[in-house]
Amino acid sequence: MADPLRKGDPMRVAIVGGGVIGLLAGHHLVKKGAAVTVIERGRLGAACSSGNAGWISPSISLPLPAPGLLSRSLKWMLRSDSPLYIKPSAVLRMWPFLLRFWAHCNQAEFARGGRAMAALAADTMELYDDLEADGVEFEWHGDGLLVVFRAAAELADEQRLLEQSGYGPYEVLTRDEVLAREPALAPHFIGGIHILPERVVRPEAVCAATAERLRESGAELIEDTAVDGLRMEGGRCRAARTAAGEIEADLFLVATGAEASALSAACGHPLPLQAGKGYSVTVTGPRTTIRHPLYLFTAKVGVTPFDGAIRVAGTMELSGINLHLDPKRLAALERAANADVPGVLEGETTTPWVGMRPITPDGLPILGRLGGIDNLFVATGHQMMGVTLAPATGKAMADLMLEGSASVDLEPFSPSRF
Repeated sequence: MADPLRKGDPMRVAIVGGGVIGLLAGHHLVKKGAAVTVIERGRLGAACSSGNAGWISPSISLPLPAPGLLSRSLKWMLRSDSPLYIKPSAVLRMWPFLLRFWAHCNQAEFARGGRAMAALAADTMELYDDLEADGVEFEWHGDGLLVVFRAAAELADEQRLLEQSGYGPYEVLTRDEVLAREPALAPHFIGGIHILPERVVRPEAVCAATAERLRESGAELIEDTAVDGLRMEGGRCRAARTAAGEIEADLFLVATGAEASALSAACGHPLPLQAGKGYSVTVTGPRTTIRHPLYLFTAKVGVTPFDGAIRVAGTMELSGINLHLDPKRLAALERAANADVPGVLEGETTTPWVGMRPITPDGLPILGRLGGIDNLFVATGHQMMGVTLAPATGKAMADLMLEGSASVDLEPFSPSRF
C-alpha cells in the first residue's frame, strides 16, 4: 500500500531473493510503476530456480501432504534410495514440523489445499504468454506432459484426480500408444496420460531473461550480497541490512525460499519452513531422443527435453537447510531414470545439481503481509511448483503490495495461518 509520505513518487520496493519468485514479483511491480531493487546473496536465478524440471503444470499443482503419504513416508523415510528420504540425524529437530505435515495427510485438507492451488494457478499459461509479450524471451515447449505408469491402479487414480479437478484436455493411452509416442521408454509401462495443456520452460532462461528485462526497465539488481537482517523502527521495516550497508525502501518482499524462515524469525514471526531438497542431472548432447516431458509416475522422476539437453529431476530429501549433495541420492535418481528410460543420461556432458525447495506443513505457499508489519511481505513455500506459480505469485504480490488486495484469494496462503 502506498506510503502517504511518498505521495506522487514511485514506491521503492526491495525484494530479498533473486530466484524465479522474486524476479517475477519484481517484473509485475515494475509494470505497476514501482522502483524495484532485487538483492540476491549469490547469482540471480542460480539457486533453487536453476536446476529444476521447468514444468508449468497446473494439473499437478497439489499440496505435498496427500492422503496415504503418512504410511508411505514412514516406510520410505529411512531408505536413502527412496522417493522421500528423511535423514536420521535430522529427524529429532524436524519432529515438530513432521507431525504438523503428517496431520495434513488427509482427504479433506488435500482437497481444500488443491482448490486453493488451482485458483492461484488458473491464469498461469496466460501470464507466461503475457511475460513473453512484455519482451521476456525464453525457451519453452508446449507439447504437454506425458505421465507414464507401471501399474493400472496408479493410472486409474491419476485419471480420477484429473476428472475431479476438471483439468484438461487429456488423453488416456494404452501401452502401445505410449511406446509409439516415446520409443525410448522401457517396455514395462502399461499406459499413460497425455495432459495436453502443460508446458515446460528452461527455468534458468526464464530467470536470466526476466533479470535482463528488469535491468532494461531501470530496476537495480544486486548480486553476491546477503541480507543478514531487517532494520525495524516504529512497527515498520525501514531497511535491509547487508555487509555493504543498508538498503532502504518503502516496501519489502522476502522471497528467499526455504531460508525465508531466518529473516521472518528475526522480525518476531517465525515461519515453519523446511528444505525439501531435490536433485537433477542435466545432460548436454544427449544420445537419447525424448519427444515430450515425461513424469515417471512410480519412480516419481521427471524427464524434460530442452534444446540440446535433457534434464532428469526428482527425489525429496529432508535433511535441514543445506546444499550438501548426497551421492547416494543422486545415484538413486540416476538408477530410476535409466531403468525407465534406458540410456537417458548418456551424452556429451552431465551436470548434477541440488536445490532447496521450500516446504510448509500444509503444502501451500506463504503469500502475504508478515504479522502486523504493514510494509513487510513474504512469498515462499512453493514446494515443487515455483516455476508453475511464479507469474501468478508475482502478480498477486504486486497487486497486494501496491493496491492492498489481489484478484486471487490469498487467504489460504496467509502467513498468519501459522
